[in-house]
Parts: sequence; C-alpha cells; structure tokens
Amino acid sequence: MKPRIVIGLTIIIAAVVFLLFGSLKKASVYYLTVSELKAQAQQNDVRGIRVSGMVVPESIDWNAEKLELSFALQDGIDTMQVWYNDLLPDQLADNQQVVVEGHWRKEHADFLAEKILFKCPSKYEIKQAPPAENKMTAD
Repeated sequence: MKPRIVIGLTIIIAAVVFLLFGSLKKASVYYLTVSELKAQAQQNDVRGIRVSGMVVPESIDWNAEKLELSFALQDGIDTMQVWYNDLLPDQLADNQQVVVEGHWRKEHADFLAEKILFKCPSKYEIKQAPPAENKMTAD
C-alpha cells in the first residue's frame, strides 16, 4: 500500500476510537447506594451517578410556583437530601423506592437530581386470588 493510504487510514481509525471512548465516558453512570455515595463524596463533587434508596416518609416538599421538589432519600443506614427542578412526578410517594440520577454537591452536602426513576413496587402487580375451595353441603 501507498504510505498516504496507510497514514490516512491510521488517522481515520484513531479519530473513530477517540470519538467512541469520549462518548462512552460521558454516557457512563455509576450506580450507588446512599451510604456508598456519602463515603465517596467526602473527597469532591461526584457527577454522573445514580443513587438508589427509599423516600423518607413526610419528607416530600413541593413548590409548584418554582417547580422545586425536595425529599430525603435513605438506604437504611444513611440519609441524604435530594433536590429536583422539574414537574412533580405522579408516582412519588412516602416509602417509594426510587433511583435518582444527577450529581452530589459537596458544598451543599446534597444531591441535585436530573432524573427520578421509579422501581415497580409489588402493589402494581396483579394479585392472584386464592383458589376457591370446593365445599359440598349436605341438605
């Protein structure tokens, strides 16, 4: 092959590899519990993560005028405050298991959520009725 073709192909392959790794790094999201996040968050701001936990009862605070939502999220060990600036999700309720995606803000010691994802609780599953017992009565 001619040297020009080899150099051209090398540059194209290098550019494609660079673009792939760059996009994968931006798309990668770490999945943590509240306790794991707090253990890692002491060092600096942590971005691009998902945190799983349960909504603390009576911690939901919704401001409809400013479209601000805050609630506490816990994993049984630790609790953290979550802030979300968008419409109030319909499924958000006390003791609801959720996953928030966003970043930890060290200076405020809280989590700024960009997305709130809900795990399907068992209350949405169809419950099977127990089989009816076939009782015969004698008259």
